[in-house]
Amino acid sequence: MTIDTDRIDDAVLALLHLTLHDQNRAGRGFDPDALGRLYQKGMIDDPAGTSQSVTLTDDGLQRSKQLFGTMFTRQAVGQLNTGASKYPHIKVDLSDLTGQLWPILRRVSYAMSDADVNEAEIEQYKVEVRASSDPVAVSSRWVHVERKAG
Repeated sequence: MTIDTDRIDDAVLALLHLTLHDQNRAGRGFDPDALGRLYQKGMIDDPAGTSQSVTLTDDGLQRSKQLFGTMFTRQAVGQLNTGASKYPHIKVDLSDLTGQLWPILRRVSYAMSDADVNEAEIEQYKVEVRASSDPVAVSSRWVHVERKAG
C-alpha cells in the first residue's frame, strides 16, 4: 500500500481549521512529519519550537478553509461542491440521477479517460465513489460537475 502524503497533508490542513484561534493560529497536535511538509509547502510557519500552536500563512489559511468546506461540510441536494477539484479542466454534466452510483461513475471515469488521466488515478476515483454515500460530492472533488434537472 502506497501512502498519499499530499492527501494526508490536505486532511491535516483542513483539520487545523477546526482549532483556529487568534485569526491565523491553530493547535499543533498533528503528526510532526505532516506539519513539516505543510511548512515546506508554505502553508504554515516553521512548526519547530515549544509553542502549542502553529501559524498559518495567508495561503495556508485560505486553503485550510477551502479544504475544510470540501471535506467536512454537507452539500445541499443539487448544490455544486465549490471546493477545488483535482482535475478542474474536466467538466461533466449530470442530469438528475438522484445519486445513482453507476451512471455517475461511468460518466466521470469516461471523461477522465478521454482527458488522458492515468488509469491508476481513475481506479482511485472509482474506489472513492464506491466507498461513499454521496457519489456526486466525491466526483466534484475530482472533476467539475454540473447538475442539471432531468
